[in-house]
Formats: sequence, structure tokens, C-alpha cells
Amino acid sequence: MPNQVKSRDKNCTIDRFGDHGGFFDKVVRPMLQQGHEGELCLWLREMSLLRTFTNCPQEDCNGRNLTWRPARIIDKYKWTCTCCKKVQPIRDHSFFMSIKCDLKMCLQIILAWCQAIPSDITANDLGIKEHVVKKVYERCGKVVEAYVTRHSEEWILGGPGSIIIVDEFPGGYMSENSLDNTNCRKRNNNSHTILCIAEANLTTIHPAVPPRMWLHMIDANPVPTKIDRNDTTKSKCGMVEEALSEINQHVLPGSYVVANGRARCCNYESVKELKQYAALSVEYLQKFDSSNRNKFANTLETIWQTGIDVCEEVQDATRSFGQNILATYLWRQRFAISPFQSILTHIVEYYRFT
Repeated sequence: MPNQVKSRDKNCTIDRFGDHGGFFDKVVRPMLQQGHEGELCLWLREMSLLRTFTNCPQEDCNGRNLTWRPARIIDKYKWTCTCCKKVQPIRDHSFFMSIKCDLKMCLQIILAWCQAIPSDITANDLGIKEHVVKKVYERCGKVVEAYVTRHSEEWILGGPGSIIIVDEFPGGYMSENSLDNTNCRKRNNNSHTILCIAEANLTTIHPAVPPRMWLHMIDANPVPTKIDRNDTTKSKCGMVEEALSEINQHVLPGSYVVANGRARCCNYESVKELKQYAALSVEYLQKFDSSNRNKFANTLETIWQTGIDVCEEVQDATRSFGQNILATYLWRQRFAISPFQSILTHIVEYYRFT
């Protein structure tokens, strides 16, 4: 009786996760039903999420191809050498390797990660240990961080006539009522300075539609680099040079770039040196704002609404985990329309079989 209850509960979880008629519901869900394990494994092989072939590692077998065979194990199949009888798991060197749940469950956890469902809720809904969910979530994070790093050119903002806002966190004007508040969050030795670049149309800002962004954790030292005494050129600190380089890489020429005088790494005086942009200062634009309406201040607050939440989360993380948080946010924003299908494609790229 306990086994029957467990089986019934497991089948119920399949209907609990979905993507509103998207790729998961149309393609994957039918293969999660009991009795469709062979179809699911064939599909995973066709998608290159599992190996389509592999060779026997035994030297005496001279690289003989292993045979795909049914087995009475959790994955229902195994690789077997017809010569030496050596067996290899079908998950070897794949995303699913050492994940302590079946492949059906793995796919549902990946979908939950795409939907930003907390790990404890996913674990409870699926009836599995939370550490299993966290392991899948961690791997998804590594996959998307690698993708953002390799394909940063996909986050190009602006263009002729476009408005770009640049700021830094903590600091700048990226906090509630910060245009009128000089006591904004203070930096400390553990703070992670984040360059924030947002593409915005100041006349059509809507809280439900977050602006496209690029977020970059500054790596350079805020102290200016030493220069030769005979060098008469004006020196910049490393973080300013790094910030300007990021702006140059991710903002197209001809854009209007709005900066402020408070930020250290991307203040107006530094940004206006980039001649391919038309630089405007927040302080200058603020003069045209009605004193009793604060429309411009409210617009900036709306633009940075989602960015602030992410940057706040990063402050409480290690540097490496903070970079992963930023990459995950950028990836989810970029692939919001079809996240599940996209993450599977990027898993294949990350775990490319050789």
C-alpha cells in the first residue's frame, strides 16, 4: 500500500509542473508518463542530452562501441560492451550525472529552476530531498553563467536615438528616493560594486516591463594605478577604466547615455569622454523636474526596480556566487519567452560530448 501511494503521488507531480502550453507541456510532458521511459531516453539522445554512442574504455576492446540495452535500474537503460561485458551508466559525462533522482524528475526540476521556484518548494512538490533540487539548480546556474560569458555580445543595448542609463550599486541613484537622500547605502570592504546599464524610453516606462540591462561586477581596484612622475596624462582608477570598457562593449554608438556625478566607476565626467555617445547628467535633467511631482526621480526608480533587487542579493553573496546571480538574472531576462527549451540547448552546449 505505501508503494502505491508513493507511485500515485509521483504521477500527480507531473501535472503540477508546466509552462502554459509551451515546449515542456507539448513535447516533454507526454514522455513523463509511466511506460514512456524508452521514448524519453531516445529523445534525450536525439537532443544530445545523453550520449548517442560511446566506446569501451578497456584497452583490450580497442575502442569498441558499447551497446544500448534495457536494464532493471532507475534509468531503465545501460551501455554494455558485448566483448568484455563492461557496463557504463547512460548518464556518464552528462548534466544528469550523479543526480540522485530519475530523468523524469530531473527535467521537472530544470523547469522549476527556469520558473525561479524556490528549491524547498520544488522539493516539497516533487517529494524529494532539497539537496537534490539544489544540485540541479546549481548546475543550471553554471550553465547559464558560462553562456552569458561566452555570448556577452547578445546583450548589446542602445543605438542611434536610444536612451541608456548607467549607474553603480551600491551608490549612485539606485535606491528609493535617492535623488533626495544623501544617506544611501554605504560601501564597505565586503561590498561588490556593480556597473548597471539599462536601456529605457523615458516616455513609456512601465513597471511590468523591466528594461533590458547589462550588469557587471567591477573587478578592478578603486585606487588609481601608479604612473610615471613624468607622465602628464590624467590617470584613471582601474574601476573607471573597466566600467568605460564595459559601456563601450555593450552600448551602441549614437546612444544618449545618462550618467550621474555620484557614481565612482561611471560618473558623468568619465562617461562624457566617450565621444561616440551623447552624454547627459542626471543632475542636469533633474533641474527640469517639477519640484512637487518628482517625475524624473520616480522614472529612475522604476527603471532600476528589478536591478536593485538583484544587486542587493549580490551584496550578501561571495564574489563567485554573486557573479552567478547576475548571470542568472541576465539569462532569464534574455530567454524569458522560452526558458526551458533554451536551457536544454545551452546544457547541450556546456556538456558537449567529445
